[in-house]
Amino acid sequence: MEIPASAFDEIIKELERRPLEVNKYRIKTGEGRSQAFGVVGRRNLAPDYSRQCWKRPELYKHLLDFAEKYVDISYNAITLNQNYRTLPHYDKHNIGDSYLVSFGDFLGGDLILHTDNMLEYIDIRHTPMKADFSKILHSTESFEGNRYSLVFYQFHLPNKPVNLPSPSVRIENGEYKFYRGKEWIKKNVGISHNLKKKKE
Repeated sequence: MEIPASAFDEIIKELERRPLEVNKYRIKTGEGRSQAFGVVGRRNLAPDYSRQCWKRPELYKHLLDFAEKYVDISYNAITLNQNYRTLPHYDKHNIGDSYLVSFGDFLGGDLILHTDNMLEYIDIRHTPMKADFSKILHSTESFEGNRYSLVFYQFHLPNKPVNLPSPSVRIENGEYKFYRGKEWIKKNVGISHNLKKKKE
């Protein structure tokens, strides 16, 4: 199913207004800007929602709205890439099929599958691909222009089950607010946890 280009307009508009930060944890798997929304691992703590959810609630809402219309897999995490060219890698901490789609104004940028000493180039611009990328070595073809991509997936860590209140973003008095269940997570406070309390 091809997704209309207009479906990505609000996401692109927000990224042009405020580009993603470089993710220092992903510099070994590629070059560019990449951030995770939804559930993430937190070192010695149980998985919880990424700080991107409450620091960039407007962008997160656009991602959730897009998913409600077009994403047909179960997911609890989203990776958003902005001009990020991945090196050959397997996705970590994903379970089951992921949903991958690219968009933007660019040349090249196909998804490359590395299988049996062969390279398969797949155009995923506006055309989602679903597969278990934790089992498929894959990368991104070089590109020119502004290339964005979205990956929706089920985050999973052995022995650390994800059991969290549902996320949502509400617009209240003209302000975008991220809610963890019924709890409003304020931008300058974030989610409290034991390590933070010890430092205080």
